[in-house]
Amino acid sequence: MPHAHHFLERLDRVTRAHMEFALELYRDHEAVKYILDHVNLPEGAARVAFAIDDPREGPFVIVTRDGRFVTCLGAGMHHDHHVVPRAQTDALLAKVADKRARREIAKRELRPDEDEDDLFQRILSRGKRLAREDFVALSAFEAMLGISPFSVMIDLAADVVLMREAMAPGVDKVVIKGTTTKSLERQDRMEWAVAHLMLLSCAAERKDLTPLLNAAKGITTTSPTYLCSAQAGSSFFLRSAWAAARLGKDVIPTYKSALSTAKDWIGMFEAALGLGAIGLRHSGAAADVKRFLAAQHPLAEADPKDMEQVGRAVFGHYVMHSMDASEERMGRILATGRDLCVTYSDGLPDGHALKFTKPEDVPDDLARTAVLSTDLDVHNENVQNFIFHVMPLAARASAEEFYFPREVVRAWLGQWTPEETLERLKRAKKALPKKAPVRIENKVGRNDPCTCGSGKKWKKCHGLGDPPAS
Repeated sequence: MPHAHHFLERLDRVTRAHMEFALELYRDHEAVKYILDHVNLPEGAARVAFAIDDPREGPFVIVTRDGRFVTCLGAGMHHDHHVVPRAQTDALLAKVADKRARREIAKRELRPDEDEDDLFQRILSRGKRLAREDFVALSAFEAMLGISPFSVMIDLAADVVLMREAMAPGVDKVVIKGTTTKSLERQDRMEWAVAHLMLLSCAAERKDLTPLLNAAKGITTTSPTYLCSAQAGSSFFLRSAWAAARLGKDVIPTYKSALSTAKDWIGMFEAALGLGAIGLRHSGAAADVKRFLAAQHPLAEADPKDMEQVGRAVFGHYVMHSMDASEERMGRILATGRDLCVTYSDGLPDGHALKFTKPEDVPDDLARTAVLSTDLDVHNENVQNFIFHVMPLAARASAEEFYFPREVVRAWLGQWTPEETLERLKRAKKALPKKAPVRIENKVGRNDPCTCGSGKKWKKCHGLGDPPAS
């Protein structure tokens, strides 16, 4: 280990505080390897300099490309190696710490008789009552999951839509009983599994999103997040907006195409939201997004007879307005979240730690989750306005902010009831296309002239073989 010994001998070149940081790196090979894997090293760079302080003057820790420690250079000692600035190192070390914390949560979440597969079953079994701890534990495995959550989401979402279309027409006549309750619960679990998988799909680090980005670019008829929004609830739309923001600038062409070609209002709405969310999370993309949305047609110039043109103009207009007003609206968004939390906790006994009677007592963390996770009917115009207002928060949120902590879930959300799913099915019924009445043409009498114009009676011509009229 000659490199390591040389490095330790040269620590006397730095101050005590700098020495502690250098030794922290030296003792954590996993973290150093992670940093080296996440910085853009020049081709052929054999050694790398970690700046302990100033990126020009140092001091520096010098390591090989594969993470072996070489030496420590004091302030002012110059070199020709690629430099990793201290701020970048600290940011990547924070990600390492976060990953380790998630792994610890995953270990704690597993009961003695469970393994990792049981954690994933929670996505399919807990509906909207999946807790933040559940999601964080699942996210500890995101690097190993690849594109699997996205693929499963697509399959589930398609099944959910078919089930909803079959169940929604008769929802007003449903009688709650054993088999019906099971069907409704299955519908509920599958709908929410789509929402959870949408977030899990895009929770990976940027470099681990490459397979998903490649798959997303290949989607040309809709956006990559359309099937989540198609569940037609506000939280589903907001999750789709978050996912679009995570996918980032590379999928802007896909969302532009989705907005330009969408024939239904859900497709237009969610594609416009996705573009707005990308612009809000990636400031360098904001100008491009706004130019495209503005080009859809100024709202005042849209042809009122062309509903597709009107839809694109309306959604583009409100998304741009939401982007411009994102900072000033944040206070109102949190105020709405606090009001929701007061309502959620209303049934708790006085003195309960999670009972809030005054909005100002609600922590910001719970207020944010309330507006992101509360699911409302997007067929309602007021709910659509709510989504526009909350989009900036969704675009910049962390995935786990869509989930309440477990103690809050237990205190506020209670148990699932069939009425929850029935309510969602009633929303779906409102959106079903109205069936045109079937018109029965007047039947030709057997003794009437044949419709072919031959001059013969129907019964002697094309009516041969018709049963006698009753």
